[in-house]
Amino acid sequence: MEEPTSAEAAASQQWPSAPVYNLEQAPASSFSLDARDFEAEVKGNFWRSARWCMDGSAVLTTTEDRTIRIHKVSDDSSFETRSFHQPDAIHSTLWYPSATPHTPETFCFVASIRDTPVRLIDGTDGRVRASYPIIDHRERFIAPHSLTFNHTGTKLYCGCENSIEVFDISSPGYDQGERLKLIYAKKEKGGQKGIISALSFCPDYSGTFAAGTYSSSSSVSLYSEDTGSTPLAHVEGLVGGGVTQIGWHPLNPTIMFISSRRSLSIQIYDARDLSAPLSSFERSGSTNQRIGFDVDPWGRWLSSGDETGTVRIWDISTMDTKPIFEGKLHQDAVGSVQFHPFQPLLLTCSGSRKHLQDEYEDDYESSFSESEEELEDESGPEDGGNSSVKKGYPRPIDATLRIWSMEGQAGQDTTNNHLSTAPA
Repeated sequence: MEEPTSAEAAASQQWPSAPVYNLEQAPASSFSLDARDFEAEVKGNFWRSARWCMDGSAVLTTTEDRTIRIHKVSDDSSFETRSFHQPDAIHSTLWYPSATPHTPETFCFVASIRDTPVRLIDGTDGRVRASYPIIDHRERFIAPHSLTFNHTGTKLYCGCENSIEVFDISSPGYDQGERLKLIYAKKEKGGQKGIISALSFCPDYSGTFAAGTYSSSSSVSLYSEDTGSTPLAHVEGLVGGGVTQIGWHPLNPTIMFISSRRSLSIQIYDARDLSAPLSSFERSGSTNQRIGFDVDPWGRWLSSGDETGTVRIWDISTMDTKPIFEGKLHQDAVGSVQFHPFQPLLLTCSGSRKHLQDEYEDDYESSFSESEEELEDESGPEDGGNSSVKKGYPRPIDATLRIWSMEGQAGQDTTNNHLSTAPA
């Protein structure tokens, strides 16, 4: 048997490089999946979140119909979908840090479902691998609103009301968690009060992590694995009505990004001086819905959707507040957006709850796949001759999960391409 040459050996062991994005033109939608195709008992189904696994070979999604789905990406860019129905509302889901279908033992995720223990679920068949119960003083199960793993993947941090529960992944079961109480009395001054809605570890492997709350006076504090519930620092100058996400610059662990409900910006902080934000990226976000952002794992881009369906990309290497790309990729709120780790692909999902009966406005009717006559058939006869009011269940204007191809040319530099565009 001939031994491989040095060139062949080097080619087989090449490290992946950062994908090149072409931001000069509108991206092409290479795949689309409509949440309304999965409708069963819940009408007006839409996507709430969508996340790539470690190598981008599968997508973990949650929808309004209380279902967690895993979509494996095939060679022809289509999805093989498996659905795991849940007994109650889904608070949070999270891939295991090294999850990939190519390594079955790591292909799993954790899920927080209301009034049930936190579960580690197999991504192939949906069986529960382990259970991590959090119980309050009335012996009721508490479902955390945020989840994160530490950087070694050995501990799971769960954000609850006024506390953070920490589990050793290898020790599931009752009375195994360590509770970090952030306040000890309701009237206590100081501390972090409210539901811990966002958790994120700093990428420098120091054990420092940030925790944000949903309280009316939203707060973010820094903690350490070594010091437990004693905060290292507090963030000042937050805007909005409750923190929804915290992210870090992957190559500069002093830079932190914070987004909140009912906020028109993603705030940028320097962890060395948290007295005021350095700057902010503007977006439309006056809703209570979680509007997620994503930081490119290669440290170049930050992307976010908004409540109007527009997706923006900023260059975080320069921190220019003007988006380098801006395009209306959906007709409804974009709840989640994420860069593929190794390919120039962007994952987005859309949809929102509609509570009014006159949601079918003229500006959006053209985006429906159904005709006006079909809508009237579903809604029944007109109410009092008022054609603007259509009876029937409220539903999202756009409830699609899309993969966008943003492939660029080798060596292409798009740093200064400030472009506003929309797909044809």
